[in-house]
Amino acid sequence: MDADDIREELVFAAQEAALADRFGIPPDALVPLLFSLRYGGDWSYAAEGLTAISAVKKTTVYDDERLIGYSLEETYLFVDPVLLHREGTVYRLEKCGSAPARLLVKRPYRLRLGARRIIRATVHPLERTIRAEDLGAAEMTFTGSTAYGIDHEMEHLAGREIRGEGLRTFRFG
Repeated sequence: MDADDIREELVFAAQEAALADRFGIPPDALVPLLFSLRYGGDWSYAAEGLTAISAVKKTTVYDDERLIGYSLEETYLFVDPVLLHREGTVYRLEKCGSAPARLLVKRPYRLRLGARRIIRATVHPLERTIRAEDLGAAEMTFTGSTAYGIDHEMEHLAGREIRGEGLRTFRFG
């Protein structure tokens, strides 16, 4: 890493650290959001008196005339989340943590989640911006991949690992 890279890293880290003050939340609550931004995916965190999860919703925006597009990422941080409603069933393959291979699991198609605070960070790759905003204490409903990710992270907060059938139960056709 050269000096310019180190400077950029320090500036970015300072911006990350400032988010806790900006939103008036404990710095630990930001861990899932910061992990989602840096490493991708959904994350959960639990400490004494605090739980938090992040979930990423991706939308591809594409201009057919210019033949260019981008994936807009909205990462939601839920501070002290509460699962309010689950609906439907979707079977999907997932891998997590130390599991040796993916498992076939059941997830809700739609879920409603409440939280003491909800913060959304919108990442725009072409503009190279991350816009963070406080959505306040609220409830939100998600479907599809975002709902699956939230359900998965809520399992972690409950102290459970994913359970399901191993891929070895599948048969090639």
